[in-house]
Amino acid sequence: MIFYPHIDEAYLGYFESNEHPQLVLLLFEKMKDLAKKHGKKALLGPINASFWLGYRMKTSGYQEKIFSGEPHNPSYYPRLWEQAGFQVSDAYISNFYSRIEANHQQEKMAKRYNSFRDKGYKIFSPKRKDWDHYAPQVFQLLSQLYKEFPSYQAITRKEFAHIFSPLKIALDFSMVKLAYYQEELVGFLICLPDYGNLTDKKMSPLDICHFFKIRYRAKRYILLYLGVAPDHLGLGNALGFPVYQTIQKRRALSIGALIHKGKVSQSYASELQEKRRSYALYRLEL
Repeated sequence: MIFYPHIDEAYLGYFESNEHPQLVLLLFEKMKDLAKKHGKKALLGPINASFWLGYRMKTSGYQEKIFSGEPHNPSYYPRLWEQAGFQVSDAYISNFYSRIEANHQQEKMAKRYNSFRDKGYKIFSPKRKDWDHYAPQVFQLLSQLYKEFPSYQAITRKEFAHIFSPLKIALDFSMVKLAYYQEELVGFLICLPDYGNLTDKKMSPLDICHFFKIRYRAKRYILLYLGVAPDHLGLGNALGFPVYQTIQKRRALSIGALIHKGKVSQSYASELQEKRRSYALYRLEL
């Protein structure tokens, strides 16, 4: 359990349990008592310390292979939390997209892309060797855009660099798009090759070869982070268009990952959506 002095909720994270409802109820009762002693008004979880280190619980799709960065937990976890009185406070979805046929057109995205380019926006993929230059600007914009998210806590640029340093190795930078307007970063789209659970373990030499093979040309890509500055509405579609073209050319699958339910991005390319998985953040009032 994590306490932050400036908020009324206590965070519950790194939760692991067998399917023993009575023991879990006892654990949560202890957590409730401790939170009340610290003046907290609610429990929120699962949150591994903060937004940056992992939060949310998977609530569907347990029989299917996980994708990189996806929360994974036993199917009985939601039931344990709900039996203890927790209710869903925020819901999330991942959209799974089919392969894009060669003759499929995304006219709306293409129109947005060309419109923003005509207005003077620069949309490009950074090179790996230059990522350390661009990453602090991405951090600054991401922090501004995500600060209202549940469980968000401010971190320093140095902490961000430490947490996300593995991303530089894992990214295929042709699938990373940055948008600048008048020399200012105003949007980004970060897509990750899907390594499944390969990076969740110590990799053997064979695993490392497999890792670089996936990075070079993945069978599936994860649309992981999308951010657009408030005064540049519509830029999300423009950022997505060159990524869409690359995925189409490579005959790859894609996932719109961990979208806060109700956001516009959950309906992107709806005609290509094949299935969804769901996730939840839980809250218990004290």
